[in-house]
Amino acid sequence: MQVLKKPVTNEELLTPGAPYIKKTLTIVGDAVGWGFVVRGGQPCHIQAVDPGGPAAAAGMKVCQFVYSVNGMYVLHLDYQTVSNLIVTGPRTLVLEVMEGDE
Repeated sequence: MQVLKKPVTNEELLTPGAPYIKKTLTIVGDAVGWGFVVRGGQPCHIQAVDPGGPAAAAGMKVCQFVYSVNGMYVLHLDYQTVSNLIVTGPRTLVLEVMEGDE
């Protein structure tokens, strides 16, 4: 399992010219969920992705940062709040994530 190499701040993610790129993922949940786990806070990140789940099929990767959930900006929220937005929202989830441009 990959882990974050170092803590990243919201300011680092949002700095113009920073080595992060934003991606939009549309994930349709199945009977057991969306197939990923978020952890951390401000910003929260993807800790685990089920390789056979909907999130992996949509292109989600471990260590991406969650930028928005269904259009709501969430970089300033903790993972419990972000998780709650996901599970109480629609089955089709639109996530914007940021990842290192390596």
